[in-house]
Amino acid sequence: MIKGFDINVVYFQPVNKTENADTTLTCIRNRIADVTFSDSSGILFQIDGTHLQDFPYLFTEINRKKSEEIRTDLVKHLRSGNDLPSDPFHNDWVLPVMLFSVFIYGTIKGESAKIFRAILKFISLRGINETTSRDIGSFFQWQSTLFNLASFINISLFGFITSVWYDIFPFDISSVVYWLFLFLIIISAFTLRHFICTVTGNISGEKEVFREYLSGIYQAYRLAGLFMLILTTLILYTSIMPVNTLIYIGFSLVALIYFIRVIHLFLIFINRHVSIFYLILYLCALEILPVVILVKYVTGLV
Repeated sequence: MIKGFDINVVYFQPVNKTENADTTLTCIRNRIADVTFSDSSGILFQIDGTHLQDFPYLFTEINRKKSEEIRTDLVKHLRSGNDLPSDPFHNDWVLPVMLFSVFIYGTIKGESAKIFRAILKFISLRGINETTSRDIGSFFQWQSTLFNLASFINISLFGFITSVWYDIFPFDISSVVYWLFLFLIIISAFTLRHFICTVTGNISGEKEVFREYLSGIYQAYRLAGLFMLILTTLILYTSIMPVNTLIYIGFSLVALIYFIRVIHLFLIFINRHVSIFYLILYLCALEILPVVILVKYVTGLV
């Protein structure tokens, strides 16, 4: 204890602030040493002595106000922008479906080489009149059935993406239900075409001709499924090309595959010396007419 001072008591001696002068606050601890605080912002001078314990909270409040003022000043210089567009293809169920299709291709890798050779023959218009081209039984093996299933999945996914892009939803249903609807339509169309070819071959007495053509139909669906898987992946997970361009490429590939299928039918009829009258009748009734109806329906929706 120094005479006249209690070391347990903190003494504040404020310094009168003058213009353009530094602001300080001197704490007289004792006569030997003084503690000086820098108070350029004048915070300590503004604190009521009865609220010294509220100092941290008041300090935080002042900093918060200053941050808000800085942010407000910054926002004044910003221009109003537009909201980021939503992703129309954001559907969590699409990826598992695509992975399931890829898994199917990987499961039948032992049979894939044979299937791909048949697809290449279809593209190059080779293998017509070969015995293997009329072997429909091979299409009902489990490997072929799985390959067909993957093709239907890929084609229906591409159709779903096209519908989403052009906002074609004839029914007020969820996206997954709509995809399942397209999936069932494709399977039904394929099954109906198989049935029509079989019945037409039995009625006309040209079973082998329509079996060979039915083989080409199988290869056309498989080839389209592979292309649709690639295009769907590019649309959903890359930005290499605009979505419109990729969809147009898909339509062009489908049209090209359909054209190859018709040429395939022509070559079969010519090599088998089948009447051209039956060929034209079949084309008009079972090939051209359904396509015209489908195109008319789709363009009406768009």
